[in-house]
Amino acid sequence: MNRTLYIGDVHGCADELERIVDAFGFVRGKDTLYQTGDIINKGPDMMRALRFIKDNGILTVRGNHEEHLIRAMELPESGWTEKQRARFAKLSMEEWKSIVDEVRTWPLWRDTPHALLVHAGLEPGKARLEDMDPEVILSIRYWNDKPWFEQVSWPKTVVFGHWAKMGFVNRPGFIGLDAGCVYGKKLMAWCPEEDKFYEIPAAREYSPVKDKAKTAIDAPCLVPGDKLPESKQPKTFEEIKAKIASGDIEPADNSEQAQKLRKASPSIAAEWAGYP
Repeated sequence: MNRTLYIGDVHGCADELERIVDAFGFVRGKDTLYQTGDIINKGPDMMRALRFIKDNGILTVRGNHEEHLIRAMELPESGWTEKQRARFAKLSMEEWKSIVDEVRTWPLWRDTPHALLVHAGLEPGKARLEDMDPEVILSIRYWNDKPWFEQVSWPKTVVFGHWAKMGFVNRPGFIGLDAGCVYGKKLMAWCPEEDKFYEIPAAREYSPVKDKAKTAIDAPCLVPGDKLPESKQPKTFEEIKAKIASGDIEPADNSEQAQKLRKASPSIAAEWAGYP
């Protein structure tokens, strides 16, 4: 029997990624492997994780961390923050460029035989993926103060990651596989043919659990364009949301659609505020 495995967010946890594929008993040329995105950042060995993804033909989708890297690399070096400079110093620019070349090819979603695969989720109120805001697909959690998956109906199961704080989700029509491996919890995967979940405990805590939205080198987003010195710029999503609400930060996109998004999910607006 040909089998399928959907794997949750990896964040550089290459050992756990290799172990879960081994536990599944992957047969090359027969089985199919998928992954929810966010291969990079936070963990110990994203280059090895990326090589494993490529060498084993794992079909992934782009996560918010990959998208933020792509956008940051499109900026001139003079536009980087100190935090970004520190992050980029971890690898050579040739290595970063090779990562960007790879992750740029990853789609925002994959409509697979058993499930729709996305990184974070779907935009409530929209029936077509093409009509959804890419930043919502990449980073949605709450929408109008409720989990997005409580407000969406889809014709097949939706497999997603991104929400480590929520953790494993298994409810009719929705499977969330980000079980916080990089935070010392576990890496999870789902095989639909076996109706079975696989899990590998993290070897250790690679990254502390806290609001790392703006404070850590491996945080995903740019400091918004509020023109303040970096030392005075907001450090958390909560600070950014407050500054957007007060008008101290003028978002790059102020269209009607963007205003609706900010009202429904301020955290999405905060994450992407500095990007055109």
